Amino acid sequence: MRHLMRRHPDVLKNQKSIDEKESSPHPYTNLTVTDAVSTKETESSVGKKKPQTLPAFSKKTSKLWNHFSISPTDPTKVVCLHCGRTISRGKKTTNLGTSCLFRHMQRFHGHVLESNNAISGDVQSAEIHVKQELMDTSVFNTEQNRERFDEHHPVAKKITKLIAEMLALDLQPSAVVENAGLNRLLEYLQPQYSLPPSSYFTSTAIPDMYERVKDVVLTHLKEAESGVVHFTTSIWVSSQTREYLTLTAHWATYESSVRPQGQDFHCSALLSVSQIDCDHDMHDIPKQLEYLWDSWITSSGLKKGFTVTDNTTIRNTLEDYSHVTMQCFGHTIDLIVSEAIKSQRMVQNLLSIARKICERVHRSAKAKEKLTELQRAHQLPENPLIQDVPSKWRTSFFMLERLVEQKKAIDEMSIECNFREMISCDQWEVMLSVCNALKPFEVACREMSNRTATLGQVIPLVHILNRKIDLLFDETVGIDNMLMSLKEAMVSRMSATLHDPRYTWATMLDPRYKTSLFTEEEAERCKQDLIGELDTSSSTSPAAKPPLHNGCNEAPVPSNPNKDNLWSLMADIRQKIKHEEKPKSSELAVLEYLEEDILDQSCDPLDYWNLKKFLWPDLAKVAARYVGCPPSIVPAETLFSTASVNCALNQHRPLLENMEGLLFLKVNLPLIYFQY
Repeated sequence: MRHLMRRHPDVLKNQKSIDEKESSPHPYTNLTVTDAVSTKETESSVGKKKPQTLPAFSKKTSKLWNHFSISPTDPTKVVCLHCGRTISRGKKTTNLGTSCLFRHMQRFHGHVLESNNAISGDVQSAEIHVKQELMDTSVFNTEQNRERFDEHHPVAKKITKLIAEMLALDLQPSAVVENAGLNRLLEYLQPQYSLPPSSYFTSTAIPDMYERVKDVVLTHLKEAESGVVHFTTSIWVSSQTREYLTLTAHWATYESSVRPQGQDFHCSALLSVSQIDCDHDMHDIPKQLEYLWDSWITSSGLKKGFTVTDNTTIRNTLEDYSHVTMQCFGHTIDLIVSEAIKSQRMVQNLLSIARKICERVHRSAKAKEKLTELQRAHQLPENPLIQDVPSKWRTSFFMLERLVEQKKAIDEMSIECNFREMISCDQWEVMLSVCNALKPFEVACREMSNRTATLGQVIPLVHILNRKIDLLFDETVGIDNMLMSLKEAMVSRMSATLHDPRYTWATMLDPRYKTSLFTEEEAERCKQDLIGELDTSSSTSPAAKPPLHNGCNEAPVPSNPNKDNLWSLMADIRQKIKHEEKPKSSELAVLEYLEEDILDQSCDPLDYWNLKKFLWPDLAKVAARYVGCPPSIVPAETLFSTASVNCALNQHRPLLENMEGLLFLKVNLPLIYFQY
């Protein structure tokens, strides 16, 4: 206003004349008070070149006042008629302006400005283009639509739900909703939405979401084939040495009413994660697991399958309580390879040199620049070196593999940067041999860490690894002791697996292998055991419905059949053919399955059984029981290896309320496709 008064008094004259000609009052005219000066005062101020004192309650000249009203409690403040915000116009009643009003409209109600003409006059000389007031009906409709949402409004409920999901997916404390940044963003995106306090999310939103998601997970569990659910359990240790007991469920589902079409048939869900103290609570773990199984499985009419664990103490304790447990394949491979690496001093020394080189490169900016320069000169991949974790052999393998990849650059960089650690030609050969020896084990671990991995892959991988070790004796140099340790450990730790009925049945029911890895005697024994299992399943299935009568009476069985009557032998002939000459349905299903061709390795066995479930329904159910069990805890363990989980678990307890519930939601919300 001061600028217009001093530089463009003609505009204000025109503005006043337009206002005087308008006859229809604005709906909010009686709510506002003006602070502009008259045209006469403006002219005198321009002529005398002196600052003009602006009266606080003069006649309005700016049409911005159609969107604001003077605060009844403080004349230096105005109230926005769209959002109800109180805006300060200054501290002195003699020096109040409207620039802050226009900035507020631009920032929070730009759509009101864009949908109408300029608010004030069009000042062509200064090339200022501002917006004009709304039509009376338009302003009225806008005010009706700009009322604050209550908590039951559909839009408000949706936004609150998404914020609660954000807290769970990102493992954020509920105090995040009080941050200024989030509030400003929400105010811009949806000014009508009022963000609930943090206590609402802690006490209501997160617990309610947990209960709803729990019900949906239970609905998914009830669709497990034959009602059999398998489990993986382990003790996860955070970087601050806090220990957490985890229990994850795994099952197979051919037909589902809650899962979207096109998904694979391998299902899983996190049932529980709770902090424990292994020094005092180990004897309570079976009780905790029993409670979880009762609340999730037994009470729902489901059956407990196998429990896969990498913790020997948990496994032994559960077996004492008559639970069926299985050793984690990945953990067993870790033990085998770790023992083999420690068995040869040359390999240990080589790893020590490799760690020092990688550490020095990571700490030296000059070495990093030199490495990049040499990679470009030798046309090598510009990959950084990997620093291993000594307790994890796979990171050591990746470290050596990267060094072998960058051999030319490492040799030159070590000389030019005056490294004390140098790798000789013989050590490079040994390093390559170590990489070749560990590569099959790393691939096996990666294969078994896939969420679609099955128990049926264990026996084939054991045979493959044993064969690979035999070949490595001729393909490598300098690591014979390491290879001998690998061979002995494979025999001692994996020989029992080759004869375990659970693994043999899973292998036979995997259409990629069937009985191809068994001797004829073993294959015949497995086939007969499977037929017996199918007979048992058929006998325990619901009783068959009685046959419908077709109008004819059944032939009575004579108590004393006449030997001269030939037709009296018909019943015996039918019975003999039924029980002796015609194969049983279970035996026929097994024989037909084994006669089919073996599938390619890339196929998913559950996809195969989903197609065959109508041809051999009982056999498909037994297959889902064994094929649906994971061979390793790694798929469940990766859920706790992300940066967000580590950051959240390492916080102090008061900073993250409902931690167990948030972890439950973080893992299960994507698994149930956010449908709850």
